[in-house]
Amino acid sequence: MIYTKTITEVKGGSAASPTQRHMSVTKGLFYQFELYFPPGSSGLLKVRITDGAYPLYPSEPSEWFFGDNTLISFPDKYFIQTPEQELTIWSYNEDDTYDHQFQVRIGQVLAEVFIASFLPSMAYGSIADAMKAITEAQEEEKAARVSVIEQYVGSPLGGLNESEG
Repeated sequence: MIYTKTITEVKGGSAASPTQRHMSVTKGLFYQFELYFPPGSSGLLKVRITDGAYPLYPSEPSEWFFGDNTLISFPDKYFIQTPEQELTIWSYNEDDTYDHQFQVRIGQVLAEVFIASFLPSMAYGSIADAMKAITEAQEEEKAARVSVIEQYVGSPLGGLNESEG
């Protein structure tokens, strides 16, 4: 299954007040991530995606993806453990003249047999144990990063604009 969300970001934005939107996903393994910036944004449109307060794409909390006629695409192995999960898409457009659009695409597999095809070195019987270990490690990393971010900015998400777009 491929999740896709196309978003138009209005002109005149800034890093101080990015727009927040949500993308629903479900329990399973992300195997592919893509972010497309159509021609015209000239690097003025910035995007990042979080899983709660955990920076997911890009993984550095202070960084943003940007581009112009650019496809950012890479394989991934990120496991979502709850069936009704929402990723948060943060974006802003520094262009003072034009609104710009971007598209997020996430490939995800749900069934263990398909998840096993992305982790071929593991026997099918150990997939559940492996997913549990991966999820626990991700949760520990999330907690550590969130703690560092909260200590740095003084509050969860640093008071970012939480308006829906």
